[in-house]
Amino acid sequence: MAVAAPHRWRRRRRPGTAPRRGRRKSCRRGKKSFWAAVSLIVGTAVGPGMLGLPSATIRSGQAPSAAAILLSWAYVVSSIILVAELSFSAMERDGVDEVSFTGLASSTLGADLGAVVAVVYAALSFSLIVACVAGIGSLVSQLFPRVNPVLANALFPCFAGVLIAFFPFKAVDGANRALCGLMLVSITALVVTGVSVGRSSLLRSLGYACWSPGAILPAIPVTVLTLGFHVITPFICKIVGDSVYDARRAILIGGAVPLFMVLSWNAVILGLATAGGNARIGDPIKLLLSVNPAALPAVRGFAFAALATSLIGYAVSFPKQLADTVELIVQRFSPKQGSVQQSNASSGYGRNGVILTWTVLIVPIFIVSFFSAAFSRALDFAGVYANCFLFGILPPVMAWIHRSQERKRSPDSCQDILPGGNAALLILFSIAVVLAIWH
Repeated sequence: MAVAAPHRWRRRRRPGTAPRRGRRKSCRRGKKSFWAAVSLIVGTAVGPGMLGLPSATIRSGQAPSAAAILLSWAYVVSSIILVAELSFSAMERDGVDEVSFTGLASSTLGADLGAVVAVVYAALSFSLIVACVAGIGSLVSQLFPRVNPVLANALFPCFAGVLIAFFPFKAVDGANRALCGLMLVSITALVVTGVSVGRSSLLRSLGYACWSPGAILPAIPVTVLTLGFHVITPFICKIVGDSVYDARRAILIGGAVPLFMVLSWNAVILGLATAGGNARIGDPIKLLLSVNPAALPAVRGFAFAALATSLIGYAVSFPKQLADTVELIVQRFSPKQGSVQQSNASSGYGRNGVILTWTVLIVPIFIVSFFSAAFSRALDFAGVYANCFLFGILPPVMAWIHRSQERKRSPDSCQDILPGGNAALLILFSIAVVLAIWH
């Protein structure tokens, strides 16, 4: 039964048409890498905000917070799988190697609403890049106080820009894997440090649990934003392989690593808080350093690696998103040229890829250097809507529209890789609405 299921979900091509998947495969043969996709997921999904997560889970305790984290992870991964399903379907339909969220939104929501969503999504992606540049610049300034702030903010983005624009993707993948290794070593050192100094308190903390919604719900939006990697999912589908099931497997494997890291860190910090008799955690990092100051290098190593891998993930995926968004806006003002521009979209992006990559990395350097305070407030505001709207409500809505359109064309062409059908979409949509109301 398990062997027959993929054939039921596989898209059936119409009689007399060439298999588009084969054409896409021949175009990108040799440039696919499943483990590169997994490492990109691991690096992008883990942000330095993970270190502050226990501040939102301390009220509920070990077991309730672990349950909330697991449910949040299932919600995030399910939503991302829907984006992967849409991405592979669009690549097959259009015979292209890469799509963007702009193309997915315009094809399912219509050109007008899709343009609005694309602009908001591009703004969010750009905001995330600026946040990464700001965080890395702050770490560099802490290590080298005499370095000019603009130079501190520019060092790693320029390195990433050179790597992405002028080197093959294998070099980018190698750098990303090395940073993921640093991140895993750092978080392992932090967890081991916490366990070594608070082993008995960790066991005692298991006895406290508060299952009231008021104690559990505040941790869910933070966890969703911490574990999410929707922004890079279309790019993941480009490099992961030639099957949507490869994408689903990469999402599950790559998403499981951050889940384990979050669960471990949360358990250790809640155990230390119990040992100190703290009902609240103002700063989990300060709490850990108060019991073992030698953990500071591991904290900095994790923060740098988490920010750097996230920046790489956003930098390789956002140029395509930006190019398609600009293309869509131009088409709205020049409808007569729409068909010509659409046909040349991929080639135009290829010619301007280097320029776009450097643009999305250089502009944030100046924003961080001269407007950092104003931008941080805008980022906090955007994060709420990313959680509730772009990462929560849109994927199930777009998936439902897409599946309805496909079933009208051909009832047997369904390719649902997320179990549950429309019931699962309704559950995801309802959770997103609840999170929006909660905020």
